[in-house]
Amino acid sequence: MRPPLRDTSTELLVVFAIGSLIGTLVAITTNAYVGGVQWFTALREGTQLLTFTIGDATYSLTSVVFLWVAAAVVIAIRRTFGITRWAGPADSIFAAQQRKEPLNIKLGIGSTLAAFTSAAGGGSVGQYGPLVHFGATLGVVMRRIVPCRLTPDIYLGCGVAAAISAGFNAPLAGIIFAHEAILRHFSVRAIAPISVASVAASTISSVLFPPSQAFLIEAPAPALVTLVPILIVTAPFIALAAIAYMMTLRKSQQFAAKTGWSAERLIITAATVCGLVGVVLPEILGLGIGTMNGILDARYTLIMLVVLLIMKILMTGLCIGFGLFGGIFSPALFVGVAAGAVIGQITLLAGLPDIATALSIAAMAAVAAAVIGAPIASVLIVLELTQSYAYAVGALIAVMAVMLVTHRLFGHSYFDRQLLDRGINLADGREALALSQHTVAEHVSSDAIRLTPGTHGTAALAAMKSAQQTEAYIVDDSGRLLAKVSVHQAIEAAEMPCLEVADRTPLILSDTDSLADAMKALSTFVGESIPIVEAPTGRLAGVITEGDLFQAVLAVQSAIRHEERD
Repeated sequence: MRPPLRDTSTELLVVFAIGSLIGTLVAITTNAYVGGVQWFTALREGTQLLTFTIGDATYSLTSVVFLWVAAAVVIAIRRTFGITRWAGPADSIFAAQQRKEPLNIKLGIGSTLAAFTSAAGGGSVGQYGPLVHFGATLGVVMRRIVPCRLTPDIYLGCGVAAAISAGFNAPLAGIIFAHEAILRHFSVRAIAPISVASVAASTISSVLFPPSQAFLIEAPAPALVTLVPILIVTAPFIALAAIAYMMTLRKSQQFAAKTGWSAERLIITAATVCGLVGVVLPEILGLGIGTMNGILDARYTLIMLVVLLIMKILMTGLCIGFGLFGGIFSPALFVGVAAGAVIGQITLLAGLPDIATALSIAAMAAVAAAVIGAPIASVLIVLELTQSYAYAVGALIAVMAVMLVTHRLFGHSYFDRQLLDRGINLADGREALALSQHTVAEHVSSDAIRLTPGTHGTAALAAMKSAQQTEAYIVDDSGRLLAKVSVHQAIEAAEMPCLEVADRTPLILSDTDSLADAMKALSTFVGESIPIVEAPTGRLAGVITEGDLFQAVLAVQSAIRHEERD
């Protein structure tokens, strides 16, 4: 039966109110964040500190000074918020897939401040990943302040969509990104508030803040008949650039962990090395938006493009891996643009038409899609930024070809790999994740027959008959499980103690075991019930029957399917 018109109208008003509120707040904070990073970047680029001359060239240590200051602030933020691990989009994705471990608001705010500091100081990091996580965090905060029927993951999705919409001025991409990369499913209940939040963020950004366009693309799009074959042939090279970037991020973090250095020493090391490289190669500092526009305008030689590509990958890996925290999305765009430009230069030398700009745009979308795991959203970002069908189709071809390679050789995305390193496999789906988070302790039954070690078979048989059960459990004086007795064993024992014929090694579950673990154990189980013992003591907590276990699993699966389809 359909809900009454009044209830439907009320729900619509709530959806628009929540979506508009989250979209407005995220738009304001996102533009303030982006504007702040731009202001500090302009200040750094316009300042000359500690200059020195080598030959005919004059250099400045401004980048080192700014990054040392940034490192000091990041260390202060880390200590103030008590942070041991920075939070990012991977945490937003995990929070959207389950409800047992919600987003840590304090950690989200501290991580966002640290990412802002690193980007503003000139670290080779990005800004969009932290903005996505902050949007998710703000969505969670709003649910606590203004609760309604919408589930926590929808609030989170509203914040994420608004962040992408405001950051790129791409409302459609924001909607798709929230569903594709974060929620990982589409539902009627989710798409309405998320759409409202994304559109509201774009509208507020255009009304309250001066219009800005990150990428200035003036070259006309080439004919698809020329662009598509080259993209298909060169896709493996773009994929290798994406994989090299993601592997560098992972290996840098692993190397930092093996050094045994303190977090402070690692952060200062990253700031120093990145700053010194920036003295000679300032193009790799910060977000690199100006450098990317220069690459799109063909201002760099082939050798310089290769140097920029390699050094951007290495410096971003250094900063992220050593704790000078920031986003990985903007550097992924840089890697894509540089890789596409290298291909464009090579094709030009081979006598093919000059399509370097189109190749750079397509490669930018492809690398970004491989890193964040959002192919459709990446293509839509290109479409909304360029307003060009040809550029969007070129990006689509590159994205699909590149992701086919990266998915096989690396994984669905860098964020999924981060979670996999923490023992969380999203490839199994939301149902498997939910089953792994529900323990059997939530479904334990105390309706179990407990016998003493000296209980005879006849007494055990009488107890089973009275309780209308076919199994009993022998426990010692402290309640520890010693053995399991079936009705057949009780008959066999007769006047002897049941312990002499009982099963001393029955299938046992711990109260900390998940429903997923229980289902695996049940695959080889034959009997009426499974004993559940307390993990530290071994005392019998109760039992769980096959029927109770199946009902618990079906209830979890039903709840997940309802969320995904409602």
